[in-house]
Amino acid sequence: MAYGRPATVRSHRRGGPRRRLNVAPWIVISMIVVLVLGGLTAGYVYLVKQACSGDAKASIVASTATKTILENLAREWAATEPAVEGKCASVEISAKDSAQMAAALQEDWDAKANGQAPDAWVPQSTAWVRRAAVDADAERMVPDLQPSIARSPVVIAMPKPMAEALGWPDAKLSWQDVLAKFAGDSRGWQSVGKPWGPFKFGMTDPAKSTAGLLALTAFIDTDDNGETTPNEQEGIIKLKQVMTPYQDSTEQIINEFKRASNTSEDEALKYVSAFPAFEQDVLNYNLLNPKVPLVAIYPNDTSIDADHPFILLNAPWARPEGQRVATAFMQYVRGPEGQRELLDAGFRNPNRGAGPQLNQQNGLAPEITALPRGVLLPDSITRTLTTWTALTQPTNVLLVLDISGSMKEVVPGTGQTRMALAKQAARAAADLFPPDAHVGLWTFSTRLTGNRDWRSIVSVGPLSEELSNGRTRDEELGRSIDNIQLLPSGDTGLYDTVLAAQKSVMDNYRKGATNIVVLLTDGKNDDPGGGLTLDQLKAELTKNKAVPDKKVPVVLVGYGTDVDFAILQDLSSLTGTTARSSREAFDINQVLIQAIFAETN
Repeated sequence: MAYGRPATVRSHRRGGPRRRLNVAPWIVISMIVVLVLGGLTAGYVYLVKQACSGDAKASIVASTATKTILENLAREWAATEPAVEGKCASVEISAKDSAQMAAALQEDWDAKANGQAPDAWVPQSTAWVRRAAVDADAERMVPDLQPSIARSPVVIAMPKPMAEALGWPDAKLSWQDVLAKFAGDSRGWQSVGKPWGPFKFGMTDPAKSTAGLLALTAFIDTDDNGETTPNEQEGIIKLKQVMTPYQDSTEQIINEFKRASNTSEDEALKYVSAFPAFEQDVLNYNLLNPKVPLVAIYPNDTSIDADHPFILLNAPWARPEGQRVATAFMQYVRGPEGQRELLDAGFRNPNRGAGPQLNQQNGLAPEITALPRGVLLPDSITRTLTTWTALTQPTNVLLVLDISGSMKEVVPGTGQTRMALAKQAARAAADLFPPDAHVGLWTFSTRLTGNRDWRSIVSVGPLSEELSNGRTRDEELGRSIDNIQLLPSGDTGLYDTVLAAQKSVMDNYRKGATNIVVLLTDGKNDDPGGGLTLDQLKAELTKNKAVPDKKVPVVLVGYGTDVDFAILQDLSSLTGTTARSSREAFDINQVLIQAIFAETN
């Protein structure tokens, strides 16, 4: 043997035996780097990756929307033999509803109920991160860096024939525009010459559904300024007028729509007219070649997206190694391979770029022109969830209007009396209630019926109920408001009326409903016949507030400059609410709507 090899083996070189050069691996790698950086090549350069040793794992909780995709990407990533600090890296993906995960983070982690404590969380939307952050402990777990892995905007999903009747694909509509065309119009689709019956806007529970949460937020705050204006409040009440059906999830609405469309197009169009969904939901439905396709209307005033953030949890159970692995996987998902798969699945990239399937043929638009909304704050989400309770909760309200002599005063700049403006406001408010609302009407002054200062004009009951005179209560309410007449003279029996109105609603209390009194007055208590003193009224209101399971707030609306607003505020406060003021009188329409809206939320 010569030079460490058998003598019978000849070198391919003619100049004698081949000498083997032993060089440390790091020197070879350095040389390769120099060659590559220098732009030099010599045949093929092979980089042999050293094998990793040991295991480094991360647990990631994802929404059901991305769970399957992330599982596929985890397998593809594993095939690249990733290593973190020399250890073989892998991730385990589990699915958990984003709302449930937000709630789980607000408590001590329950491994028995929720599984292994995760290193990272990929909810459908940052909104759920904000929802979790309402809790101080959960807020500390949330990092400032919340990179998106994909986006899917919330759209107004409509059956294609209905969308075409509204001008799709060319028409530009907002959330409010869709409602404005139909809310309060009993003709429904007949108003645009179509035989599809009433307009039905489906909604999903925002406490459970990301699309429902984001869409309702857009209704509540259309201009994204963090406040709810009277016009926005009116839009929410209009939503209540046409909101049916409502389900826990978008999937349930789509499944019911598909079931109806399998019967006939007519049945499908009778089931729902529009509902909030992600454009990816519309795509997945249409790819099944349904009998009645859906299309996406992109609100032209603002775009609100599910941004699928990748959250590395700074939790008490956080492991540095697990977070490093999760970070490496996140970079893979946000890289070319991960983004390609997400785009193919109908998502947009973090910059809202579209994949090939987002096209008009599939009922979608490649480009979104509306600007994205800002990140939701915890208060906005809380307000949205409270509004949902109001929208789905029955209403039992008694409207009480002052008809005393002072209401005949003319409001400067309007040419109309206080009474005329109040009637217009009452009529506008009454028109906003849905058919299943229970509403009644009283008037008051002094001694309207014997020694009583109040008179029942329309008893509280369902607006859709037919009365003995052949009219519905809704029709009778509108007619009665129009026919209210001022007394030539008359004082203001305010205190007795407040107590009587509250007791009346308590006697006709509807469990599970919002039970309220809304009383409008332009003066102070002035009852020559005696009646309750202020202290007596306060004592009675305090006593009534203590009655279990019969909370009836009395919203007192001070109208004009002659009221003692401090007293109205005290009285409303004793019933658990806040008084309202319309000092200029010409804005009474908005103030009255605000008064009703505040309590039904």
